[in-house]
Amino acid sequence: MKYNLLIKRTILVASFAMIALILPGLTLAAESVKERMSSAEAQAQALTQIAAGSVRDTLKLCLGRIPQDSSAGQHMLAEQTCQQVEVDRTNQASGTF
Repeated sequence: MKYNLLIKRTILVASFAMIALILPGLTLAAESVKERMSSAEAQAQALTQIAAGSVRDTLKLCLGRIPQDSSAGQHMLAEQTCQQVEVDRTNQASGTF
């Protein structure tokens, strides 16, 4: 009977100790998730904004705005977008629609 009571108390104390050790880690994880989500929202808002003067950019200036740390796929997509904008700009400048 004494052993059963000792085992129950040991398990109870160990459970509280584990909770005390786990909770701070969970709190930090929740905070880091919130930070990542807020930074992702800020990036999404920044992507929807048009750069000042970008309408008058040349192909060279447009390509210069592509971040160097972008992946190969992102870089290729940005280059194609810049080239398409340049084609559209030259078509509008020449008067053909």
